[in-house]
Amino acid sequence: PAPSAEKFCTNHGASKNSRKRLEKALFMVPRSRLDLLPYYSRLAAIFDRVFIDIASPLVKELEQQFHGLARWKKQQNIDNRIRNAKFIGELTKFRVAPPIVALRGFERCLKDFSGYNVDIACCLLESCGRFLHKTKHT
Repeated sequence: PAPSAEKFCTNHGASKNSRKRLEKALFMVPRSRLDLLPYYSRLAAIFDRVFIDIASPLVKELEQQFHGLARWKKQQNIDNRIRNAKFIGELTKFRVAPPIVALRGFERCLKDFSGYNVDIACCLLESCGRFLHKTKHT
């Protein structure tokens, strides 16, 4: 992704609208393509070093969506919740999202540890559990 990132920075990076569209595109990962999440996270990490206004809104939107989806107990949004949890975990692993975001999500799942919250907690642990365990301040 580095050559694509460089190309974006040189051609479109100065435009705030382009950066906003990029942030929206990173947020809209297809539900069925969980294999792309590490790549999207790496791309967000690369852009986070250059532009400060791409990663923080992305993390904020993901966290809001995570807690918003946690309110509903329906089966229909389980794919969105899994995608969201894995994306937050990957962003935490790449140090784009602060560890507290993943820990808050994990706490939310543990407060009501039943049904799909168990699966979501497992997704969070699979994606960034080892990273959080090995990081000194967490």
